[in-house]
Amino acid sequence: MDVTEVLLPGVGLRYEFTNHEGDLVGVVAERTGDFELVVYESGDPDASRPVVRLNSEEADAVAEILGVPRIAERFAVLPWRAASRASPARRTEQHLSPHAL
Repeated sequence: MDVTEVLLPGVGLRYEFTNHEGDLVGVVAERTGDFELVVYESGDPDASRPVVRLNSEEADAVAEILGVPRIAERFAVLPWRAASRASPARRTEQHLSPHAL
């Protein structure tokens, strides 16, 4: 998914993307630390309607809710992969080590 970052002079940054339904969605990160989730009218980035305004604490909470499960899901298989990669190396080291003889 492509996310476009746009500098809004005096305001902050706007991140925008098109969702799976074709709506142009934006997140405005204001210099004050507040955030605004918006949906654009007819794809015009200057004509948007706010969906919700969040202060920085609320934005952190939403990011945690949305991000942590996805990160945990992506890394759930890592211990298995790490163990499967490390096991042969450990056996090799033990086999080649003079202490193992």
